[in-house]
Formats: sequence, C-alpha cells, structure tokens
Amino acid sequence: MRRYLFLLLIISIVSSPDLSAQNYSLYNGYFLNPFVYNPAAAATERLQIVTDYRRQWVGISGSPTISTLTLSTLVDKTRAGLGFKVSSFTRGLLNSTEVSFSYAYGVPLDKTNKLFFGLSGGLLSNALDLNDITDISDPALKTVSNSLVPSGSFGIMLKNSSGFNFGISLPKLIRQENLNSNFSFSYADNIIVMASFSNWNPQEAGKNKGKTHKRNSKKAPNAPLELFSIYRYSIYGSLVEATAKYNFNSSVWLSATYRQNAGLIPGLGIVTKDVSFGYFYELGIGADLPLKTHEVLLTIQLGKHKKFRDIPPPVIVKKTTSTPVKAAIQPTKPVVKALEKKLPEPVKKEEIVAPVIAAPLKVDSSAHRARFKRKEIIINAVDSSAEHLEERKQLVAHIEEHAAGAHDDPHEQPVNQRHDFVQKGGHKEELEVTTFVIAGAFKSRENADHYTTTLKGLGYTADFGYLSVRGLWYVFIAENPQIETAREERNKLQKNKIFKDVWLLTVQE
Repeated sequence: MRRYLFLLLIISIVSSPDLSAQNYSLYNGYFLNPFVYNPAAAATERLQIVTDYRRQWVGISGSPTISTLTLSTLVDKTRAGLGFKVSSFTRGLLNSTEVSFSYAYGVPLDKTNKLFFGLSGGLLSNALDLNDITDISDPALKTVSNSLVPSGSFGIMLKNSSGFNFGISLPKLIRQENLNSNFSFSYADNIIVMASFSNWNPQEAGKNKGKTHKRNSKKAPNAPLELFSIYRYSIYGSLVEATAKYNFNSSVWLSATYRQNAGLIPGLGIVTKDVSFGYFYELGIGADLPLKTHEVLLTIQLGKHKKFRDIPPPVIVKKTTSTPVKAAIQPTKPVVKALEKKLPEPVKKEEIVAPVIAAPLKVDSSAHRARFKRKEIIINAVDSSAEHLEERKQLVAHIEEHAAGAHDDPHEQPVNQRHDFVQKGGHKEELEVTTFVIAGAFKSRENADHYTTTLKGLGYTADFGYLSVRGLWYVFIAENPQIETAREERNKLQKNKIFKDVWLLTVQE
C-alpha cells in the first residue's frame, strides 16, 4: 500500500499548479533575501547569513520541504560582492541538493543609479529514493536516476538611491539531462523578475523615536511601507505575487502577500540590530486546495557596514592648442613650484592647494552653475603656457570667493584646534569608523560632491560622506584609524595658509 501512496504523491507534485509553474523552490521571504534568486544581490552592505526552512502542505506524508543557507557580502571599498548558497529541496521520493558560489560586480551609472551583474556556479545533486517501491513499471520513474551535474545562474540588478530596485535573473543556465532530456533547452526557459520600492531605514526610525519631524525638512521621509513584487516564468507556467510590508517601528513588521494559486500569505517579523526573525503562514484561503504551509527565516548580520567604491567619471578636457596634452596628469613638485612663483600674493612657495570652503555654495542661479561646468584644469609638465596659469588663478579666486560665508557646521571652538567625536549612523553613505581630516561641511550633497571633485582636480585624494547625527555632508582630504597619525596629517596641511582651517572628526561605533 505504501508504494502506491508514494506514486500518488509523485503524481500530485508534478501536477500541482504551484510546482509545475516553476523549476525552482518557492520562498515566501524572497523580499528579505533577494540573493536566494538573483546572484547580482550578493553585494550586501554587511556580511549577511540567512537560513530559511519551508514545510509545505502540513499533514501530508512526504510533502515538499525546503532548507536553504546563504552567505553574502560586499567586499569593503570595492565594487565586488561574494555569495554562497546551499539548498535542499525534498518532494516525495526526489531530493535535490545544490551548492553554489556567486560573484557580483556593480557599475555606477550616475550619482543615483548602480547596476550590478551576478554569476553563480556550483553542483546539483538529484537523488531518487526507490527503496520502498518494487516492480517499478512507470517509464517516467525509470528515466530519473541519481546524478551529480553542474549548475549555474545569472542575474542583473538596478539599484536607485530613491529606494527603487529592479532585477532579472536566469536561474537555470545548465541543462539537467535526467530531468528534462525530452525537452529542448533554452536559457529563457526560466526567468525571474523582481521589483521593489523602499524608503525604510530602521536606524533612522530608532534614532527619531518620540520626535516630530519638521514640515519643511529637506530630508527624505522614512516611509514605513515597503512594496515588493516577483514574477516567476517557466515553460511549464508562471506565478505572480505581490507583497506589502509595514514596519511599525525598528523592531516589528507585518507583511501581506498574494500569490497566484496560493491565496493570501501573512508574515510577521522581529528585528534587532544584528539578528532578525521572519515567519510566514500560508492559510490556503483562496487557493485551489486549502493546504497549510509554514516558513521560518532567520537573518544574522556581522561586521561593520561595507563601503561601495563610487568614483566619479573622469572629466573630458578639450585642448585648444596644437600641443598634445595627456589627460589626468597630476602636477609634479617642480612644476608646482614654478607655477607658485608666477602666482600673485599671498600664495607663497608651498603646494598649490584649494582652501577650506567654510560655507555651502548658496548661489543657485544659472550663471553660477555655468561657472561650475568649466573644464578641469590639467597641469602638463611640457606645456605650462600662460593660458593654463590664467585658468588656475581663476579657479583659486573662485574658491576663495565662496570661502567667506557662515560655515554649515558652526562651532565655538577655534576651527584649526577642533576635534569632534561622534557616533556612526545608519545612512547609506555614512562616514566609516575612523578619524578624518575635514576640509568642509555642507547641507547639500551636490555642494559636497562638487567641492570633492575640485580638490581631486587639484591633485588631492578627497572624498565625502554623510553624518546622521549632524545631518551634514563632510568633505575630507585624509583619514587614518590612529588619531595621532591623523593629527600629524592635519598639522602638516595647516602649514599652508589656504588650508589653515582643516580639523579632526572621529567617528565611533
């Protein structure tokens, strides 16, 4: 009798709308761990470990179960992400176990968009347990045997700073001879499309608990409602589902998902700083069969937030003279000294550097913006013509012109002796934990970005980041985890008159 029950179970699995519509596992918590479907999502901000267990059709012997473990992380200060996944999918007599490694790489398209590409490869083991079945006569069962085959997947993901994400993945790049030998194979046999919109930041929610926001605040709202959708296409059929997730605070959320052929699926989440727990229960209401399904998901985040290396695209310089000019040549010390002799007072025989801008660039007129679009000045060791000297003097004069206003980060302590200690926040572009030599502070990201580009054009290694506790963007020209070393760098820079107001900022966990 038992053998007939197993055969009946196999038939029901193959004919089930949920499973015939796809060649891959279903996850109710797909929106909490998009890496489970798309290798391009491997570049997570922290080292993330996710375990997922799904028990389908509770009460039926031999019903499908899925167990998954994933690890993913962005490699700090690079554009690469690494991932690992192991999963076990058991349905009736058939068990599929897959182990794969993933690599993702992100390309900044502009200031607000990044495009990630991901590729995974591994091994897939298919095992059919026929120990309890005798006298097998079904040809379909005879063609399925134990196997170990390579597996692979590919994906792309677009991330926008406004909170919109969009991804497409091909979860099956290699044909499985034992399971689909009777069908022609195409990479497009299985396609997964995911889209989401979220402006939720739990760190900001915790920090602002009990506070009221100003109506005229320029800061983006921390919206508690997040929206997700996923479309799974297969040559056997397709599935569509949409999810709304509401965050009551930084610790508790509820979700509601509607999946085609499955009905309504509620979810509950408990979140702490490093650990979160999610639970989903398929009621079977509105589905073809009122079958119950449980799924639990545990997420652990380790280490500090990783920083994506986002370098602005190079500025194209047009040369008007006949002398060939090499782009992006940094000035050498002999050339700089020669230029300093020709510059008017009070510039002395020191490095030609940009002064600290103590105020934001407040002028927003079209004439002012046009001045910012002037070509980047490049010092050529061969060509030190009067044209280049005049352009450089105009740039220095332009910077000094905007250095006399009120500082966006006022402080009673003398600026050149200032050393602040602050706590790191949870902003996407938050300053890392270290000590910075600060050259300017701005309320506008655009002004901070422009000033950073100006310093880089003068040959300095500059960058900027956000500080949540102040609500400002800080431009820095040096950083070091050792405070004494950072202080020495500050003192060295302050010897130059136009760089006399740089100061120290230490960011702590």
